[in-house]
Amino acid sequence: MAELKGKSASEVVSLTRGLGILRAFRAIDAPLGNKEIAERTNLPKATVARLSYTLSKMGYLRQMGPSGRYHLGDKVTALGHALLRTMPVRRVAEPLMQAMADKYEMSVALGIGDGADMVYLHYCSGPETVTMRLRVGTLVPIAQSAIGRAYMWALPEEASERHMQAIRASVGDTADTVEADLRQQIEQVDQRGFSVSFGDWRREIFAVGAPVWLDRGETILALNCGARRRGLEKAHFFETLGPELMALSSELGNRMDQLQASFWDE
Repeated sequence: MAELKGKSASEVVSLTRGLGILRAFRAIDAPLGNKEIAERTNLPKATVARLSYTLSKMGYLRQMGPSGRYHLGDKVTALGHALLRTMPVRRVAEPLMQAMADKYEMSVALGIGDGADMVYLHYCSGPETVTMRLRVGTLVPIAQSAIGRAYMWALPEEASERHMQAIRASVGDTADTVEADLRQQIEQVDQRGFSVSFGDWRREIFAVGAPVWLDRGETILALNCGARRRGLEKAHFFETLGPELMALSSELGNRMDQLQASFWDE
């Protein structure tokens, strides 16, 4: 790779490991110590301690209190938002997503797969929405979420299997059960065009998910729509929210095509 020319092998390995440490954090996590980071990255504790210290000095991690546990630092947020601002899909999707969020007083999110998780690229909620108030950068598990199930259904087989292997690695001894359930959920998307999750990720959250195809099918994203289940009937998700989310997905793809905009560039 051209960008790695002039760098020593040890520098490249350190970069890879450092990025792995940053990826170990979740948006709704409590602070992590070196032990937890080592468990998530499968790196030696001594390596984690050295790189975590370096990342904190560079502003990518920040230490919390006398225990020395870490949160993601401000530089990570700045980098993430700088990247997201370059994505035209967020600008095109925002009014469509906000309109649906306002209409149904729910949250609507747009995400892309990353290993065993979906990463929220954009997030909207109605002014009175009863939800977890998540945000851009939030990671949600593919296997238990409506957005993840819709995403997996739309992927080509090779890409789907890569994510499946990452999911299996993330859940340990329950891998067979998790995979079987996820494959069953994916099959059900064939019947209706959207996915559902009724308390599978968070007990109180009901949601539907729909895939999004961009760049003539070369780029796959997914949308979800959901809220806390107070007074919500499952039929509302099947009969109203699922079909409307599919229509939103279609409109998003059409608008991107009309603008001749790709996922990354104008």
